[in-house]
Order: sequence, then structure tokens, then C-alpha cells
Amino acid sequence: MRIEPGYLEIVSEVLRDLGHDPAAFGVETHGRLSEPEFLSMTEFLVAETKEPTLALRIGTKMHIGTHGLLGHAILSSRNLRQAAELLAQYNPIAGARGNIRLSFGGDKAILTFVPPFEVKGAPCFMTDLFFGGLTTGLRQVVGGTLFECSVEIAGHPTMPEMTYETYLGVPVSFGHSANRFVGPLREVDEPLPAASIPLSNLYRRQCEALLRDMAHAEGLAAEIRKELLSARGHFPDMEELANTHNMSERTLRRRLAEEETSYRDLLDEVRSHLAREYLRDTPLTVVDIASLLGFEDVANFRRAFRRWTGLAPQKYRETASSTV
Repeated sequence: MRIEPGYLEIVSEVLRDLGHDPAAFGVETHGRLSEPEFLSMTEFLVAETKEPTLALRIGTKMHIGTHGLLGHAILSSRNLRQAAELLAQYNPIAGARGNIRLSFGGDKAILTFVPPFEVKGAPCFMTDLFFGGLTTGLRQVVGGTLFECSVEIAGHPTMPEMTYETYLGVPVSFGHSANRFVGPLREVDEPLPAASIPLSNLYRRQCEALLRDMAHAEGLAAEIRKELLSARGHFPDMEELANTHNMSERTLRRRLAEEETSYRDLLDEVRSHLAREYLRDTPLTVVDIASLLGFEDVANFRRAFRRWTGLAPQKYRETASSTV
């Protein structure tokens, strides 16, 4: 498990909503957290805020964009089955011991969540966080109310079921053998709003490639390249990357130089790769692509793309289309 800065920004937002200063809790939003670091931070927040709805508040503040590359893939899924399979495979909070499983029974589709660990002082914290994020994200994907859906929670949480229903917006019941989200089976293969846009296969391939890279890549440059690829638009700068890797900017620059590359070279490589895929495989406009890649000015993107490929973006798209 690696907790991305987008999640930590939401933690900070919730703390401010509760009247706390995130800095007083040591919440930093410019770096990623490992599983032990996230567990330690979570237990500290639970103990200090004494707010039973903390995880529900954090989860329900999450939007699809919070999940980075995975969020893009889910939002562009053809149907809920594909979205659920993506979530089960690339679950950002599974950790070494947790998991998500999609199954079917009778006329129901069931998403079962096993938390990666138990948070001291809040045994249901990770479950609350997951269902908060799931119901919020699902509404964004389907574009409306979650009809005929419910949440089943293992054990007996200290908060009443009505509190959960207020945050999750679906019926909630306790005392079950597993944590499950239950919905109507007939909906899982219905086309989603993004079904007519040919993005899903592209993002699925990128997710899978990124996951494979994470398993096999070696060296600091490979790690930085993966972080830039997963960031999409809000690319971390040298200071953020140095903090993430617990080193100074000077050391980061030297280590990359030892691998015969630099931050600028890696950022160029990632932007060039993504730009070519967007132009070849999606109907996104050049303006949209420039924005996704973090260019404030589309003219700067056009100049950069010509430097990468020798072609203007539109000419590259026309050429790529003619060779398909």
C-alpha cells in the first residue's frame, strides 16, 4: 500500500472542517505514505480527534480524481462490472492482507471488502473509509442515485446504522459475517455514460502496465518515472519527490545523474508517452490533452510535442489514424 498525496489532502480538508490545524497533526500532503506510516498516522488522528465519523468523512470527500490513474480507468469503464474488476485488482488500500472480491448471488452483485489492518481505537476505520469512497465514487460513475443498493458491515460498530446511512446514502445493516456492498445484478453490464468514448481500454492498459512496472522496475529513475506516470497533470516537482524519497534535492539530482538521467528528462519522457497515447487512442482535444499533462498554455504543449516527435499534435493524430 502506498497512500498518494491526493488522499492526504482530503485528510487535511476533513481536519480543517473539524476545526483542527492539519500541521498540528503532522499531516504532510506533498509525499506518499507507506502502509506502516499510514497506520501510524491514522491511529494518531483517531486518538487525538476522538471523532467517530472521521473515516466516513474522509471517504465521502473522495472523488474519482482523487484516485489518479485508477480513477481515470474507473470513470471511463464501459460498465460497472469492468469498474468493479478494476477496483478489485488495483485497490489502493488493500495492503498486503486486505482485498476486494466481486461475486454474484441470485439477483445480486456483491463487492466484499477485507480491510488490510485494524486501526487501534477505531476497528471499523478502514471499512468506513472504503465504503465512504465507494459510494461517493459510484454515484459519480453512474451519474445519480444508488437504487436498490445496501451496505452490510461485519460486527457491531459503535455508531448507529442511521449515522452510516446519512453519510453513505444507502441502507446499512450490522452483524454480518463480512463487509459487503450489495447491488442489483441487472445493472452491472448496463453501459455507463463513458461507454461511447473509447478510453477504457487505454486506461486499463496503462493501469496494468503501471502495475507490472511497479513489480519489476529497478533503480531510482524507474521509481520516479512511475510516480510521474501515476500523477497525471499534477506532476510532483523536485522538492516533492525528494521529500517522498527522504533525501535532499541535491541528493536526488545526483542519484538520477548516476543513472544517466534527470528529473526534466523523466518528466519529458512521461509527458511524451502520455501525449502520444492520448492523441492516438482517445478523442480528447489538443487543449484537453495539454491540460491533462500539466501545460498551462496549449502553445507550450504544441512546441514540446514538436520537439518530442517532429510533428504537430494534430498531424501526429492524423498520421497515427491512417496507419491503424
